[in-house]
Amino acid sequence: MERIPVVIILVICSFVSLALSSGRLTHSAIAQDLENQSGQPVVSADSMSYKLKTLGGKQFWTDQINYGGWRIQINAISEHYRLLDPTNRRHHSGTKDECLAALDQLKEDGKAKQCTGQVVIVLHGLIRTTHSMRKLGRYLQDNSEITAVDFEYASTRKPVAYHAQALADVIDSLGDEVTKIHFVAHSMGNIVVRHYLADLKRAGKSEERFGRMVMIGPPNQGSKMARVMRWSFLFNVVAGAAGYELGKGWDELEPNLATPDFEFGIIAGGQSDDSVFSNFILVGKDDFTVSVEEASLPGATDFLIKPLTHATMMRKPLTLEATLRFLNHGYFIAADQKNPIIQSSEP
Repeated sequence: MERIPVVIILVICSFVSLALSSGRLTHSAIAQDLENQSGQPVVSADSMSYKLKTLGGKQFWTDQINYGGWRIQINAISEHYRLLDPTNRRHHSGTKDECLAALDQLKEDGKAKQCTGQVVIVLHGLIRTTHSMRKLGRYLQDNSEITAVDFEYASTRKPVAYHAQALADVIDSLGDEVTKIHFVAHSMGNIVVRHYLADLKRAGKSEERFGRMVMIGPPNQGSKMARVMRWSFLFNVVAGAAGYELGKGWDELEPNLATPDFEFGIIAGGQSDDSVFSNFILVGKDDFTVSVEEASLPGATDFLIKPLTHATMMRKPLTLEATLRFLNHGYFIAADQKNPIIQSSEP
């Protein structure tokens, strides 16, 4: 019975997190999106204006193509497609072939240009959106020669395997002029990448352009928090299929995940062992959502543990600086301060 108040608080926090991560969903912003949740155009006097700005796909749209910031997205409910420019303005909607044809025309006109050189694919977590990772992505791009590629996906509407396939499609669409691909992910975004890497191996494929990966607050061993909250109807509604997989469905999901065979580092939030979440739900140090033990993954090149909070850790200056340092050099602080997690030799 002692867990009930904590679970109630966590469910409330989930709704608050969803509202905050989705940006300021004002009436006018929703009206400008031009599509409702089912993916169909909203017909009104205002929506007849040319190329009105959309919300970018928060929780109902998943990127399938990314060509220099031009994105073709699919609606998670209706499977309706649309083409957005780098400022989230809709240029076309309809079938995938129609959107591809519109993108091809933009390429011919010189309006859509593919990325070149190094890119870092930035993935948000469960119930979050690209807005939550924007500060990190912009920091990496402004302080290096790496181009940030945001990956928007309907995290609560589909299972992890679906998101992994969409990620594969986006990577395939980047073009041959991309010479190196890094990953930076928060929370469940790391599980999406790991599923994608496993899918690649199962298909007998390889990608020689992979560089390094930074995992921020990853539930690499599943989520006890999600297992506890599976009893909450509201949590199940909000978190959807992927939330189930991180908790009760972890035993079925984990065999479909791979450990990166390129350099990766982990940033974990390690608050006090005496936190209320450790006492009631988690064990040891944690970030109020994922414990240090759950974040751990053998094979990591470096493991940085700091007193960070799961919901905001990806925006902290310490995280920004450590992430860039790892992508450039393979360590978070310094070469002589690396804290690797040794891969066990046991089967």
